[in-house]
Amino acid sequence: MKQSLLLALCLSASFAAAQTWTGLPTPPPFALVFNQIEQLPGWGSCNSPSCAGGSGLGTYWMAQNQSQPSLSGASTEIYNSGVGANALFYMKLGAHDNISNLLWDFYFQVDNNALSAAQALEFDSFQFINGYNYMIGSQCNVANGTWDTWDELHGHWIHTTIACRGFTPNTWHHIQWYVTTNHSAQTYHYVTLVVDGVPHPINQTYSAKDLNWGDNLGVQYQLDVNATGEGYHEWFDEVQLTVW
Repeated sequence: MKQSLLLALCLSASFAAAQTWTGLPTPPPFALVFNQIEQLPGWGSCNSPSCAGGSGLGTYWMAQNQSQPSLSGASTEIYNSGVGANALFYMKLGAHDNISNLLWDFYFQVDNNALSAAQALEFDSFQFINGYNYMIGSQCNVANGTWDTWDELHGHWIHTTIACRGFTPNTWHHIQWYVTTNHSAQTYHYVTLVVDGVPHPINQTYSAKDLNWGDNLGVQYQLDVNATGEGYHEWFDEVQLTVW
């Protein structure tokens, strides 16, 4: 009996450890889940320096409901080209001012051209409340070889110690971000990044900026092109944002 009890306790402890090893929380039952965001109507895009930074040159576009490559049967494809050009693709999900936890989970892949043409691959979540912009930006800074996080108040990227020199093309990669916002202090906190199953504790806090924007919540992707000006593609699929 004692051996059976001990075995049960060990199995229970092992199961609990397996659940928490990524550093990602288990959302509460009342969490709000946005599924298949890549398939929603209403995506916006821009490539002007005032919107996405960069040179504003080149060509960019988005195409939803792509059957290949796809996990769900309807991925979204984005493209950008142009010397030093950035293209931003964003989805606003409406005002949800009562939430302060964001768990973002998605898959993406790039083509072969990204190996030589990508300056950075950007993945952001955001929340606008009472005029303040909680821009929880992140990017694989291919040129620098690091993951970066965004300091909204001072308007610049902060290098982390996590290496990122790009991604193997033509294969799906899995990104999970857990971040929080503090509306009383007007700050946002990067908690954990998981890349292809490998967790990275971040523990960085930055201040939101008052831009007098209307309340909203959302996610966005950005493709930055280096000095080659060569165009490249990215596909994203199974995009889920869980908030509470």
